[in-house]
Amino acid sequence: MKELTAEQRKRIAVFKKIDEKERNRTVVSKPHHQSSICPGKEWLDTDGRKIEAHGGSVYYEDGLYYWYGENKEYTDTKNKVWTWGMKMYSSSDLYNWDYRGYIIYPVIDDPSSSIYPTKKVDRPHILKCPSTGKYVCWIKLCGEDACFTIFEAPSITGPYTMVREYYRPAGHRAGDFDMVEDKESGKAYLFFDADHNSLLCMEMAEDYLSAEKQVCSNYTNSIRPFTREAPCAFERGDKKYLISSCMTGYAPNRSDWAVSDRWDEEFKSMGSPHLNDKSDASFNSQIAKVFRVEGTDKYIAMADRWISYIRIDASLADIIRRVTGSKYRPDLFSCTKEEEKKIYLINHLESVNTSLATYVWLPVQWKDDRPFIEWKDEWTI
Repeated sequence: MKELTAEQRKRIAVFKKIDEKERNRTVVSKPHHQSSICPGKEWLDTDGRKIEAHGGSVYYEDGLYYWYGENKEYTDTKNKVWTWGMKMYSSSDLYNWDYRGYIIYPVIDDPSSSIYPTKKVDRPHILKCPSTGKYVCWIKLCGEDACFTIFEAPSITGPYTMVREYYRPAGHRAGDFDMVEDKESGKAYLFFDADHNSLLCMEMAEDYLSAEKQVCSNYTNSIRPFTREAPCAFERGDKKYLISSCMTGYAPNRSDWAVSDRWDEEFKSMGSPHLNDKSDASFNSQIAKVFRVEGTDKYIAMADRWISYIRIDASLADIIRRVTGSKYRPDLFSCTKEEEKKIYLINHLESVNTSLATYVWLPVQWKDDRPFIEWKDEWTI
């Protein structure tokens, strides 16, 4: 590790105080119980504390659902924290969640570490590897790093140990991703934004610790803001599905769903899954994962409302598309200086207070093989 600068030492002193607070946090229980899901509203765990599991996923095992994701509690624009580790919760009913602690703590004293608090760490995904029996967790770093860091654990709740960092599959700059298992073939696949150019599918190694074999490419040669991010891979019956968003920072946008008969064949884009969406921005949210309710044919789209304090409407969604597009293809998109300034103020990544982010969980409904999502202020499974 290089010698620390004065600024880094000052920042680490702040991080040590946060770390001490987190590791010694006592549970002051204010019991919370709920019997429904209220999209966009603050969601508390059973101790009465705000759930911190953003950009996450749900894993089912032995009668319990495990919800894990990014801790954004300290991402309030004041201390340069991007993500303060990854937390996990468990539930038997999908309404009430018990806090299970950190599965990955940040490294607070080494700025070169891929999980240092200022690193742009996002979107953990976990699969259990059948060949090793280990639970493998990939996380992604965005921005200049554009890569993956990979962990293993003996159980779903951890402890997770880093086994690889700053990894780029086949040399590709990596963006948002998802991982999925094919139960029939026993293979696992990695879907990720490759080089901001396509949604690439690669076959994962037997131990799930790498992916070097490309099997198909989707949304190839897309341009921002239409290149895809936040891919969610899931299956129903004999169909495979991808839901993804455009690339407009933390500002929400219109999702797209795509379908294929196989994981390793190109997916066909089918349009937005959100019905009667006056926001034209996926009900002001970005889907992180779609999962099936165990033992049923019911599916849930779990999404984040990253900018909870600004409501996007169709007019603002159009401005966001044009402002973002004008940076990369000024021949196709145009905007005024006033529009550009407006979007910068609400969507500059380093100045968005994601500690205020909320969750938007909605049921996925079906018409034949077509998934669709409608808004509900409150709903039950």
